Amino acid sequence: GYGTFKTRNLISSILGGTPGKSKTLCISNPHDFRQVSAIIDVDIVPDTQRRVRLLKHGSERPLGFYIRDGTSVRVTPSGLEKVPGIFISRLVPGGLAESTGLLAVNDEVIEVNGIEVAGKTLDQVTDMMVANSWNLIITVKPANQRTVAPRRGSFSRNSQLSSGSQQSAQSVATTTGSDEDAYDRDEVVDLTATNMPVPAPTPTPAVLHL
Repeated sequence: GYGTFKTRNLISSILGGTPGKSKTLCISNPHDFRQVSAIIDVDIVPDTQRRVRLLKHGSERPLGFYIRDGTSVRVTPSGLEKVPGIFISRLVPGGLAESTGLLAVNDEVIEVNGIEVAGKTLDQVTDMMVANSWNLIITVKPANQRTVAPRRGSFSRNSQLSSGSQQSAQSVATTTGSDEDAYDRDEVVDLTATNMPVPAPTPTPAVLHL
């Protein structure tokens, strides 16, 4: 009767006819993602320290943290001893260091690309970091020891950013001196610009921006 042929074709296509083309979803690894940081050598560094790799991948984005002079406390056979140290004093919002979540204010800098910073001046440590800024490996002693990664194979933390994404004291080592407001009054030298001038000596505690 009327409409029978159209109905039969519809039923045939549902029950056994040739199905229409269905959309396919491409499921694969994300593209254009680059590793920007990682915790490395967890089986080598002491339990109280963390070794972090920061990668810039040709980006003009600065490392995004300030370092300053400070005083660290070391445990020696004769007791506690105060020694000079280099510390992270501030993280730049939206900077590379902040985006990784692996560095924090008051973390003590122990090594830069395998070279100990003990006995070096703030300017010397800054030069080391700038020279290795495209592949910076920094060993720190976190101010908050609860954030130190667990041992052997239990944890590996990587941070990644898409190339198209928007650039958006519980430790033995402590700092002495005035509060953060005092640091705000110190001379700040930006070492991320091109044609960097040689920074003039600054009174301690000095602050340098990376």
